[in-house]
Amino acid sequence: MPHSWPVSLAELWLWLCFAVGRITSWSCISERLVYSGRSFSARDKVSGTVLSFTSTEPSLLQYPCNDNDPWGRPSSALYLGQKVFLSTDGFETSLLPLTIPSELETPNASVSAAAFVKEDQLVMVINGRVYLYFFIAGEKEWLPVQGIDFLVTKLSNTHCCYPGQDPDCQAISMTIFAYETGHSASKSHIFRSEDGGHTFTALKLSPELQGVLLGVYNFVSLSQTGLLINHTHSGGEGKGGEAYFSYTGNNMSHMYSHNSMGFSLKSTGGPDVQGIQHPYLWGFTILWTKDTLLISSSNGLLVEPVIVQTKMFSRTSLSFRGGSICHVAISNTEFAALTQDHRLFHGSLDMVSTTMVQIGERNSSQKGLCNAALMFDKVGMLTVLSPVPTNSSWAYNFQKCTLNIQLLIMEFWPPLQACPVEILKGHFHNKIHYIDMHQKLNFSATFVPKPGTGAFPMVTASNPHVLGFQAQITEDGYTYDGNTKYSLHMQLLQQCFSGMAEPHFSDTFHSGGMSILTVDIPNKGPSCIDMQPLSALINVGCPPTKHIKVFKNTTACSKGLLNEGMLQDNFTYTISHNLYDPHFLATPELGQSDLEVLYEYNKLGCPLLLYYDTPWLPILELWENDAFVEYVSADFVVFEVNGMYNYDYLLTAAEANCISQPQNWTTLIQKQDSPNPHTAWSRMNYESCKNPDGPKLVSPSAKYQILAQNKKNKIIFSHYNGFYIFEVIVVDKLYSYCELSATVSVYVTGALPKSVLHAWSTLTAFLTLILIAILMGYLLHKLSLMKKSPKVKVF
Repeated sequence: MPHSWPVSLAELWLWLCFAVGRITSWSCISERLVYSGRSFSARDKVSGTVLSFTSTEPSLLQYPCNDNDPWGRPSSALYLGQKVFLSTDGFETSLLPLTIPSELETPNASVSAAAFVKEDQLVMVINGRVYLYFFIAGEKEWLPVQGIDFLVTKLSNTHCCYPGQDPDCQAISMTIFAYETGHSASKSHIFRSEDGGHTFTALKLSPELQGVLLGVYNFVSLSQTGLLINHTHSGGEGKGGEAYFSYTGNNMSHMYSHNSMGFSLKSTGGPDVQGIQHPYLWGFTILWTKDTLLISSSNGLLVEPVIVQTKMFSRTSLSFRGGSICHVAISNTEFAALTQDHRLFHGSLDMVSTTMVQIGERNSSQKGLCNAALMFDKVGMLTVLSPVPTNSSWAYNFQKCTLNIQLLIMEFWPPLQACPVEILKGHFHNKIHYIDMHQKLNFSATFVPKPGTGAFPMVTASNPHVLGFQAQITEDGYTYDGNTKYSLHMQLLQQCFSGMAEPHFSDTFHSGGMSILTVDIPNKGPSCIDMQPLSALINVGCPPTKHIKVFKNTTACSKGLLNEGMLQDNFTYTISHNLYDPHFLATPELGQSDLEVLYEYNKLGCPLLLYYDTPWLPILELWENDAFVEYVSADFVVFEVNGMYNYDYLLTAAEANCISQPQNWTTLIQKQDSPNPHTAWSRMNYESCKNPDGPKLVSPSAKYQILAQNKKNKIIFSHYNGFYIFEVIVVDKLYSYCELSATVSVYVTGALPKSVLHAWSTLTAFLTLILIAILMGYLLHKLSLMKKSPKVKVF
């Protein structure tokens, strides 16, 4: 049968491909037992209660924000298993099990959840109670947290690992959720901390939530909090799957707004669900049970099963028979899974579809594999770690198998799809950028696809309700190899001002929000291990370096009225008791004493010089860092910080062309439970009197207390010489997301002392004197004429 030979060759080729298409051993490039140079003995007993992990499968937590360590030191890591171990050197030394003081927990201490807050700070749930653990320079301290009055089982937090000391980024890392699972979502106890776990506040959920709570996640790049809910356990259907995410605003103070698509979340061992969020807030979330491994690249909006590829022609959902997932680990660009039947999987994070490949499988006769956990050392380097007890002491050594993922993937035959791009870079990558009100950002990226692949980048915004963008690609020359180089140009702007979305789609303009901008090659495959997506955190909000100053054209020091040395030498001045109201309500005759005020020269400098009879309009300057930006044209208000009220405003409501009743300081302060002028009037509660939907104009003669650079209203002073300390607050909603305020001191002069005589009495006396002078002049003139006249004798 001569024609059958080619068919047999094809079948043989396919059989060889399938037989060799996966790696049959782990092929460690380094496998060793790590032990300490220090000799532990039986006398090195642990003090306190030894910690243990409640789950039968181990877990390993790494502090994720250590990529920028200048010395390349490994990040702190916590191994959770039958014993708990904390390492600060990548488990390169023997360790004693972690303990908690017996006065806090005894005789057993079961850890159900743990999370890193900082490199040297952990938060743990032990026997249902939450503790902080500090380990700084050899000093260790356990501290019970405040505010949690129910037993909890889980913790959730996410880290903002962008470089720098951005305050918003730091606030993200300080936010922690503590909660219990397995109960009705609407009745579950959830607590939130915004100070790194020191104090927690109880949160209330909407009673309309249906289902069992499985998890709480801080989806920062969506500006939402996500509640993972198992719907079928509540006895209902209709969500399109067994589980879904329900989203609320970050403050969780209102009804849940929307739900994700439903997805199947099966588990033979119970409803316990583990989750990992990407450390750079890209929106990647990995969920797994013993049977199921799921991934979302959109903050849970769409959750899909991970696809596994063991052979060239086999791409199926990853299913684990008999509850076999042991551990899952994630790094910036990749993730890995280890199973109880000794299989090891690896995948690269992809914005469109995520595929894992089986990179190893050990002989199933080897026992104790589920004591092992996974740990990424750096890009493409994965370590399988398991503790090994010693016979002579309490200390444990560590078995470490290090794998070079790139080499293992290159050994696949038939080979996996090659990475379709050679270059992908942009200066905006791995940074935080701000978009203030009405501003835009312009980014560019360079990419070079491999010839014939047709690969092009995809731009995504994790929170399109906040961030809009426009992008275009242009050719930009050639590389040295002759490949075409392309430039990707992107313009980013606030969605509500973009004109690209319906009004109801964008978030409210005065609240802002965060979004991750990502540039990635879709469907790039598992071979692109070191081709990291470009990403940046876009904060549609207030840049932390933006501030205002009050322009001082002439100061009292420059005119010689005051001396700088005198003002710096604990200078004080006195405010008369009838010129100030400590409650800031401009109420006279309160009966208080005179107020002695210390002049803060370091904060105020020399005061601005003003004349009492010249109306004054503060000139505000906008600065960012140390650079002048512009003069502020927005509406602003002022108040005197010591409660002085001997000044007024030039215009009335009618003269300012108000069509509704304008706001004023007295009304706004009276609305506060604790009167505070610093918070009584801001951009969040400011309402323009030009709004026809505002309150009816009932007092057109009321003084108009809002100022602006291009308006006629000004401050007028009474007949007074002395100091005023004014706080200036920009209240215009549309000018900036920043709460812009500044303090300025002014020295008013030019008011001559008032006369003690009454004006009318003085005028009357003056006129009387003039009249008397005229009469006296007339009489004297008459007398002089009579003396000079000669006597005439008549005959």
